Amino acid sequence: MTTEQFDNCKQCLNRKKGVSEEENICNLKGKNIEFENTCKDFALDNDIVLGFQNKINAIKPNLQRANRAQLLIWLVSAVDIISVYSFYLQYELLCSLQNNEYVSDQIISANDTRVQIIGIIYLIVFFISAFTFIQWFRRAYYNLNIRANCNHSESWAAGSWFVPIISFFRPYQIMKEMHHKTTALIKSNTDEILDNSNSGIGVWWGLWIITSYFGNYILKSSFKAETIEDYLNNTIAQIVISIFGILLAVITVMMIKSYSLKEEKISELEKRKKTPENLD
Repeated sequence: MTTEQFDNCKQCLNRKKGVSEEENICNLKGKNIEFENTCKDFALDNDIVLGFQNKINAIKPNLQRANRAQLLIWLVSAVDIISVYSFYLQYELLCSLQNNEYVSDQIISANDTRVQIIGIIYLIVFFISAFTFIQWFRRAYYNLNIRANCNHSESWAAGSWFVPIISFFRPYQIMKEMHHKTTALIKSNTDEILDNSNSGIGVWWGLWIITSYFGNYILKSSFKAETIEDYLNNTIAQIVISIFGILLAVITVMMIKSYSLKEEKISELEKRKKTPENLD
């Protein structure tokens, strides 16, 4: 296979994503990649951008999306903090009822109203935050796909969050790939020593699984509570899950900020390389 033929393979829809070796790049079963001139199975992938200058022109700004996502995540965290205090007040109220202390109907009603209002505010802020995060996440993966041969399309960066079973692992895989490949891009152009471990991403994803899946279970169980003891246990669980939510918010903001710095660093390096001898 010539260099020109291999370059065509890199643009083909039938290629294996994330693979750059000649002998492994074709995804057609039983395909013999030793061909002359043009491959008859070639199908152009219009999302592939070739040429240094073309790639720079195709990159889309992502810093504003990153800042917006961080702001909304901090708002979710603020509501989580309020929720912890609110559930603590509910816990004290339930303890009073369990000890047969007198609690007026007005106090019980006020507690229920407060918890419901905070819950509604949380859902609104959370869904707006999720939307802004996925916007940033998709744009970050789009830019990376322009710069490197990624394992998935940019659509998966958004869609993988909503597909059953796949949502359990695919966003983590994409985030890990983003971390590794941006680090590799910086290392290939500088002498910087960057941390390439997955520990932070693993903690982030573990907290997300806990807060989302266990959070949904706790929410559903709250509708089945019948006794004061049931309500007490559920209130304690709500406090714990809200604390996990605060930790998740902090780590997510740190992760977005860290990745954004690397994105900006890569853009800066590309601008330095943007000289007449580098242009295609």
